Amino acid sequence: MDNTLSKLLAKQYIDSAGWANWIISTLSDDDLKKEISPGKNHGVWLFGHLITCEDDFALYMGKGIITYPAYHDMFAEETKPLPFENYPPISEMREKWKEMLKKNKKIYEELKDEELHLPHAQLKDENDFCKTKEDVAVHWQLHLMYHTGQLGILVPKENNI
Repeated sequence: MDNTLSKLLAKQYIDSAGWANWIISTLSDDDLKKEISPGKNHGVWLFGHLITCEDDFALYMGKGIITYPAYHDMFAEETKPLPFENYPPISEMREKWKEMLKKNKKIYEELKDEELHLPHAQLKDENDFCKTKEDVAVHWQLHLMYHTGQLGILVPKENNI
C-alpha cells in the first residue's frame, strides 16, 4: 500500500507547522506578551496552548504519552491566561515547541492509511466530535492554523511580507 492519504496529511502537517513556526520565530518575546483579545488571551498563552495541543496529538493517535503535563495545567482549553511571570520562560517554550514539531513529524511519517479509520486512542463515546485518527489529524491541523492566524496579528508590520 502506498499510504496516499497518510503522505498527504504528513505533507500538510509539515507545511502547516512550517508556517506556524515561521510566525512564532518572527515574534519577539515582547511581541508574544501582547494581548490578542483584551482580557481573554495573549501571545504567550496561545503559544503555550499550541505546545499543549501538539503534545496531546501523540496521545490521541495512540503513539505516545503527554510529554509536558505541567503545560496542560497552564495552557489547556479550560485554562485562563495568567500574568506572564506565572509561565515558563519564553525561551523554554520555544525549545518545547521545536520538540513537539519534531515528535509529531515522526508520527505523521510513520502513519499508515489503514490506521486512519480506526478510533482514536482517547475516544470516550459516539458523541465525541472526532472519532477516528483521521479526524484527529485533520482537526489538529485546523486548530494549529486557527491559532497561528491569531498569533499572526502580533507580527510587527515591518516583519510582514
